[in-house]
Amino acid sequence: MLGLGVVLAAAGVGVFWVTNLAPGGGAGWSAYAPLEPGDPAPPGAGWRVLWTRGHLVGAALLVLGLLLLAAVGGWLLGRRSGGRPVSGG
Repeated sequence: MLGLGVVLAAAGVGVFWVTNLAPGGGAGWSAYAPLEPGDPAPPGAGWRVLWTRGHLVGAALLVLGLLLLAAVGGWLLGRRSGGRPVSGG
């Protein structure tokens, strides 16, 4: 299970990255006019992402992988604690 979480998280990062490297930066159609040469870039322009299907798939895979890693880590920590079982009754 630990390996599956790592694979899912890595696949999510990979899909997101490959989508950004696609021609046009994964930027599809946009309602904004392109900047003219010499225009200053707006603040934070380097961190913007126009969310496409590839970005959403990558983000979903990453979240699933991280959730699986957190679940396995929590289970291992709880198992390792060695506390006495609570008697029912």
